[in-house]
Amino acid sequence: MFNYIKTFAANEDGAAMVEYAIALLVAAGIGVGTFTVMGDQAGTNASLACGALTYDVATDTSNADC
Repeated sequence: MFNYIKTFAANEDGAAMVEYAIALLVAAGIGVGTFTVMGDQAGTNASLACGALTYDVATDTSNADC
């Protein structure tokens, strides 16, 4: 039993796997957050661009549904 505990304590494979899992979760969280912010901003920019392109100066209105 003592040898099993000693071997288990010396084996670092599980610790390395946990470290990689944590790094993966951090990277995934950053990626999701970045794409969420970029997606919201891209939608806003597309709406603003569509409104600017379809604006009718003579009637002071937009001519298209974006």
